[in-house]
Amino acid sequence: MKNVLCCIGDVTSEFQSNIVNVISAEARRIGAAVMFCVNSSARGVNALFGAIEMHVVDIPDPTRFDGIIIAPDTYGIDGMAEYITEYFKREANCPIVSIRAFTEGVYNVIGDDYNSQVSMIEHFINEHRFSRIAYMAGRLDLEDGRLRLQAYLDTMNKYGMEVTEGMIYYGDYWRNRGDDAVEWFIRKNKELPQAVVCANDYMAISLCDAFVHRGYRIPQDICISGYDDLEEAQFQIPPLTTMHVPQDEMGKMAVRILKNIWEGKPQEKTVDLQLSPRFRNSCGCERDLNMASFQRLFRDKENLQRSMHHGTYMNLEFEGSDTLAELMFSTYTYVKGLGLGEMFFCFCDEEERQNNVAEMVGRYTDHMILKSIVSDDGVTMLEERFDRKDVLPEGYYDYSQPLFLVSLHEKDFCFGYIAFRNLDLAKSKYYLKNMVFSLISSLERIRIFEEIKSVSVLREQSYVDALTSLPNRRAMEHTMKKLYERLERTGQCFCIISIDLDGLKYINDTFGHVEGDSALIAFGEILSHHSHPYGINARIGGDEFLALFPSEDESEAHQWEKAVQADIAEYNKRSDKPYELSASIGYYYCRKGMNMLACMREADKRMYQEKKTKKHARK
Repeated sequence: MKNVLCCIGDVTSEFQSNIVNVISAEARRIGAAVMFCVNSSARGVNALFGAIEMHVVDIPDPTRFDGIIIAPDTYGIDGMAEYITEYFKREANCPIVSIRAFTEGVYNVIGDDYNSQVSMIEHFINEHRFSRIAYMAGRLDLEDGRLRLQAYLDTMNKYGMEVTEGMIYYGDYWRNRGDDAVEWFIRKNKELPQAVVCANDYMAISLCDAFVHRGYRIPQDICISGYDDLEEAQFQIPPLTTMHVPQDEMGKMAVRILKNIWEGKPQEKTVDLQLSPRFRNSCGCERDLNMASFQRLFRDKENLQRSMHHGTYMNLEFEGSDTLAELMFSTYTYVKGLGLGEMFFCFCDEEERQNNVAEMVGRYTDHMILKSIVSDDGVTMLEERFDRKDVLPEGYYDYSQPLFLVSLHEKDFCFGYIAFRNLDLAKSKYYLKNMVFSLISSLERIRIFEEIKSVSVLREQSYVDALTSLPNRRAMEHTMKKLYERLERTGQCFCIISIDLDGLKYINDTFGHVEGDSALIAFGEILSHHSHPYGINARIGGDEFLALFPSEDESEAHQWEKAVQADIAEYNKRSDKPYELSASIGYYYCRKGMNMLACMREADKRMYQEKKTKKHARK
């Protein structure tokens, strides 16, 4: 039997749930087993949430799969598409297929984004005789976003229509930019555009709502179109003109591509599927409403209301659980009949984690403990240790049913994951995310309660790294949050410095871990002499350190790095150790409008580049 891994975000959303169902059915039809790594969007929450959430793909062993399907534009976490793509290219030994978003170096199933967007713009030009057509662009880090924008620019140029700065607003494919976009189009243009073509439905819907909120009528005052033809687009008032993406065919084609490769058949690297327009009321092409759509909307409203009601009491019940066993039985009480199937609660091996707390706190341990199975039939409490790469202990994996992996973590603390079997998305999508986040909240409360009982809370909740006496990761997160809030409020940027102690593994392997600890302590003392009064120098795990401080001048970061390196050189001169301290350093400035995690990654890149340069110099 062939095994397929599919990585997809926010499976409770319409496109994703449809794709999941299609892939599951098509895999079953050809006799393949499928596993889904599922993540939640990190938009609108603590930016550090996404740093662990994206690592849900680390749970299974990618070398054990015969094919991998990714959906990069569904993840909702900055940098996750790039991380997952590079991770699988590096670690997997099987074909990779990307759905809907073009990804370099893998097989792709995409819509004909360029020509489809051209046809929508030409509809406004030829059918509606518009000349002032604005554009709300999507994510330009994705190929589809770039193609759709280029289609707009080329089509406007083809018809001799000027595109000024105010005619393009750069969005991000999500539904939280409507108000900003309306403000942009009004403020930057002498005349209101006659139409706005949006790169996807979510942005178009948010734009419609924002215009209506300001008293504009659609389509009488301005026409709007989207892209994707989500079910929600049909419910919008007025219903949204959009491009229909053949979602079912995308899912089927992804599995067929894998099957063709397994069977040695010729297979094109990229398959372009034809899209078709859906002209509705938001561009004035229809007058009557589709009442069947609104009947479905009413049913969805009823389901959401039941979900909210159910969730309120579920949270209350969870809050009354003081132990994991109590929480599992509370879960059973409130999930019966919701279509969640069997839930396997797999937790990190705490003994394994305690051996290296600094490195493991935000990661899955190599071994996991299956502690509970919750289903409609009841609760089974267990204590079965297994290799994480197996996903579940031997005897529990049923290859005939899709398996869904969902991470359990609270900011930077990873509890483990839930493996769902027999998950009915159509039935459970209104409850799934709320239940997972409620469980995480209760697990964190139980963890703290257990720490208090064992008195270890004094160390665990402190802001000091026990070995180096530097601030720890928790202190760093707190300081970074304050600096980022100040940046958003006042515009004062800050410097992020990524530091890695070179050769710690060599010191540990050659001279022992006592000497490794000695090297960390010595370097910690050096960093402690270079703390900024309004910043922080912290050990965030293993041989990794981070420095943060408010700064407007990059020369300050350069001087900081120079001073630290000078102190390292001075230490080496007077040290009698059989090794030398060395550190690689890279810095980046976080400025207004930048994403904090992206800035951290850039600082890491620069640090690793210095490390790479040192290695080449030693050869």
